[in-house]
Amino acid sequence: MLESCTNAETIPSRLELTDISNSVIDGADIFVLSSETSHGHNPLETTKLLAKAIMEAENVFNHDQAYQEMRDVMKSKGKKAHPTDILCSTAMSIALENNVDLFLCITSNGRIAKFLAKQRPMQPILACSVYSNVVRQINSTRGVQGYKIPAYLKRHQSKLLELVLKVAKE
Repeated sequence: MLESCTNAETIPSRLELTDISNSVIDGADIFVLSSETSHGHNPLETTKLLAKAIMEAENVFNHDQAYQEMRDVMKSKGKKAHPTDILCSTAMSIALENNVDLFLCITSNGRIAKFLAKQRPMQPILACSVYSNVVRQINSTRGVQGYKIPAYLKRHQSKLLELVLKVAKE
């Protein structure tokens, strides 16, 4: 992504910044720096530069337009749309109309959180699971923060909900 930053100079080219911006707009969840950080002259500055470029691209991203485009694609599919896509699209619609601050998903496999992230909401998504591997996988999805729920709470829904709401407030 930032190959020009492997030498002593930490000024990226316009092309590299455009590539980063386009990747964000296209929905990239993860960016990998390899040679820039493994044998580059200034890996910390390069990483900070990538983070700044990603944040700038996110700031200009039109979330409402992306949601409408996703909704149009779903409508064109008609009955072929996946039920989880329909559920997440409905959640997005409710969130847009009611100024929701956070999406909260309690999940066993991370599917709903990933489908919701595909909608590119402005709000963060807190995905809670009792499975560590699901939380690790979810954390690599754009806009999703995974949280590991203690397994014993799986059978105590009122305590589970109480903990998850407490975490969401933090």
